Amino acid sequence: TIFLFLIFSACETQMQERSIGFVTGENSDTQWHLGTQEAIDIVSIVDELWTNQDFEGMRPYFADSVKVWRPNGNYTDTFDDFVSSFSSGPSATWSFDYAFSVDLDPTIGGEHVQAGFSITYPATEETEEITNLQHESYYVVDGKIITLRQYSIRQE
Repeated sequence: TIFLFLIFSACETQMQERSIGFVTGENSDTQWHLGTQEAIDIVSIVDELWTNQDFEGMRPYFADSVKVWRPNGNYTDTFDDFVSSFSSGPSATWSFDYAFSVDLDPTIGGEHVQAGFSITYPATEETEEITNLQHESYYVVDGKIITLRQYSIRQE
């Protein structure tokens, strides 16, 4: 009996969810947890659709009232405004460099997917080719992107 108790206790200890970090304010009693592959898959699917400029294909993965903060400071609060905000200039190319997901409270749903890209803007008559490192922070709930914040710095 003692042997079985020890085995079950060891398994339970190993299966406990690992949490890290801290949060201040009203959520100060919580910590961050690892997110799920499903939330990362949403961002990966959207990236592939975006690469192919299939904006209508992207629509089901975004809330209609998605809030998006672009690196240039522009803000949109609908999916249609977000798509309309894309520049009609030369097409950029990019590589999807990383993604991970964290969750503040796995019992209530919603994950924060962090993703990184290297974006190359082609040379024009006025500018040379530019490569930016871009970090994007997605909040995904029930398979839909609710918010997207984009941050960009020029790679030297």
